[in-house]
Amino acid sequence: MKNHMNRTAGLKRRSFLKFGLYSSASLMALGAGFRPAWAAVDLSGREMVFASWGGSYQAAQEAAYCAPFMEATGATVVQDGPMSGSKLRTMVEAGEPIWDTVDVTDTFLFANEDLFEDLDFDIIDASELDQDYVHPKGIGCIVWSYNIGYNTEVVGDNVPQSWADVFDVEKFPGKRALRDRVYPMMEIALMADGVAPDDLYPLDIDRAFAKLDTIKDHVIWYSSNSVSQQLFVDQEVGVGVILNGRAFDVNRKGAAVEINWNQNIRSIDYLVIPKGAPNTEVAQHFMNATADADNQALMANTLAYAPVNPAAFAKVDADVLPWLATSEENQAKGFLIRADYWRDNLEALTERWTEWKLT
Repeated sequence: MKNHMNRTAGLKRRSFLKFGLYSSASLMALGAGFRPAWAAVDLSGREMVFASWGGSYQAAQEAAYCAPFMEATGATVVQDGPMSGSKLRTMVEAGEPIWDTVDVTDTFLFANEDLFEDLDFDIIDASELDQDYVHPKGIGCIVWSYNIGYNTEVVGDNVPQSWADVFDVEKFPGKRALRDRVYPMMEIALMADGVAPDDLYPLDIDRAFAKLDTIKDHVIWYSSNSVSQQLFVDQEVGVGVILNGRAFDVNRKGAAVEINWNQNIRSIDYLVIPKGAPNTEVAQHFMNATADADNQALMANTLAYAPVNPAAFAKVDADVLPWLATSEENQAKGFLIRADYWRDNLEALTERWTEWKLT
């Protein structure tokens, strides 16, 4: 049996109670009276490492999920990240994962199920969740979307209405921010080339790369969603791809950043446990805190990512609802990414993406 002691010693630890602007609201919500069953578990003196995507997103998760969990159970949650698929795979294949709970996209989960532990649903109560977001190896935590983003101070009244506009360097001169990842860029490139969302799958990969060739010299590629926010805020780009919650975050902070819901691509983030993680029991109790309706609503109100617990919607602020990817109007303008397609094609197409970027 491998010795997992001191695995977290080398982590870049942030203070366990450093939750920025969101912590007090989270703790007050926990103490509002009713204490759910997950809050009765005593995990005093025990620890787990949570890895996510950094920036405002992980700060919101610290407040909405981690703070109530620590306050209620006595456990300690150490923050790490940002999430990296290659780093996660290396950890698991070496038999020495230091992450106990990880936030991953649906496409990554479906394509890498072998990296994760089967969940124990005798510990995890997923009964209140929308069952479309429950997987044997993960539970959904948010629904979000890739959107057409733009800075109004750059584009003025001529705002992009489609992915074709984002690819139009004459109509929208200058650099554009695009995600440095094969998904969703294949879908986006095909829609920019005139393919209707209903006709996307199976993806015409040659056509997608040919379309990307047309703007390759006009792109700032980003691999971190925090970087995407900065690109728009600093006006390094006028148009591009941004997550709805990241746009909401900077918009509420006063930036002239807006999104268009046309052709939005919805996706789901799941919480998973890497195979061989040292603190799986604590991690599974933690998942109950993330599924809690109050905690999910706090997450939605902070960053406009939609809950996967239907009971949370009644607790979401009215001015946040129009920003949610699963609102009736926004959902009708987009589609859910086909994670099953990427399960079969992610590895090969990621290799081709890397080769294309180097040419």
